[in-house]
Amino acid sequence: MLKTLNRNGWFIANRLGNLQFAILLLLLIASFSSIGTFIEQGKDVSFYEINYPNAKPLFGFINAKFILLLGLDHIYTTWWFVFNIFLFVMSLFSCTLIRQLPSLKFSRLWRFYDNYDSMSKFNLRMRMDNASLTRLAFQLKNNNYNVIQEGRLVYAYKGLIGRLSPIIVHASIILILFGSVIGSASGFITQELVPVNNLFHLRNIISSGPFSYIPQNIEGYVKDFKIAYSEEGMIDQFYSDLSILDSDVNLLSNKTIYVNEPLRYQGIIFYQTDWGIASISLKIDNDKTVEIPLTMVNTSSNNRFWISNLSQVASLGIENVLLVLQDLTGKLSLYDSNKNIIAEIQAGEIFSLNGHSLRITNIIPSTGLQIKSDPGTLFVYIGFLMLMISTLLSYVSYSQVWAVKDKNNLYVAGQTNRAIYYFEKDFNQMLSATKKS
Repeated sequence: MLKTLNRNGWFIANRLGNLQFAILLLLLIASFSSIGTFIEQGKDVSFYEINYPNAKPLFGFINAKFILLLGLDHIYTTWWFVFNIFLFVMSLFSCTLIRQLPSLKFSRLWRFYDNYDSMSKFNLRMRMDNASLTRLAFQLKNNNYNVIQEGRLVYAYKGLIGRLSPIIVHASIILILFGSVIGSASGFITQELVPVNNLFHLRNIISSGPFSYIPQNIEGYVKDFKIAYSEEGMIDQFYSDLSILDSDVNLLSNKTIYVNEPLRYQGIIFYQTDWGIASISLKIDNDKTVEIPLTMVNTSSNNRFWISNLSQVASLGIENVLLVLQDLTGKLSLYDSNKNIIAEIQAGEIFSLNGHSLRITNIIPSTGLQIKSDPGTLFVYIGFLMLMISTLLSYVSYSQVWAVKDKNNLYVAGQTNRAIYYFEKDFNQMLSATKKS
């Protein structure tokens, strides 16, 4: 029974480790991934019903019903995509187990050839008269070969580390795929637009895996937000003073973040992505202060500005007066109902409207944050590091030399797996140095 199980296991591993099967799986993964870049991922059902209407399917069959039925709206977490990756990983593992490791083990074994005819399978072989086997062994050692000699027989090799390259490639791909699956299944992304001096929780979830955990025992606090402008008046960079607090409002971490410089806390990364203007503080008649919320408007030319209707302030007694801001420089514009400009003012400047003395005392910005957790990132980074190492190792040639001394003749043969020209050049130089003077 045990022999039957071992035989069946070996048969399955051999089939899984088949090169053609691995290539087929890789092509399937690449094809599914390309579909994932073509069809938007993680959108609402209504998005697919609008963009892929059932009445007019794309290419005659791609509609919302088709996409949702096959899970093409979340390809990277579907069972069939994960199963495909699992089969590919098992194929790489089987190939490593039944082919690469035995090949490496065989490379470490050494054998001698005791006559010239036994070297006939090598393209590079030579018979020399009046040559010294001892000198050849010395030349091989000087060229960093590992030399094994038994009497009149010599075997030498170097570059065995290059034989590790295929094994490391397989291991790196397995790690990258494993990290990708872990990230898709356990990671999450949220986005928050937080006014300055406000607390926030991780609530606005953009995407999350089936096994993701979004911590609710921490909260963020935006203490300050600033924009740096270039000499031309363009936005150069924006900064948020961000703090992470526990449920008892104790400080856990603090950092001023900006684009490409996030805050990291226990596997959660807080990125600076955007900014906005939440509201303004308006002082009326040097007495009462009200906070007026602003609404962002995007134009067709991708410009944006923030507006508010001052009629919402009942004590002013005005109608259809719009207040418009374009940035945080403090310049504001007032428009009437016919879109005619009434005044241009600066924050802190006193102006009159409908018999009231008004002053903008504060412009309250908001910072756009993207909060991301990806537990598989470390595996992916390690995998790519190993892949780069394997690429370097693949340039190391694995070279072998055999020699046998028969009376006055020295028979030598050699082979290498790459850089054949340089190997032949070094081979001939070493043989030239073995001739007796």
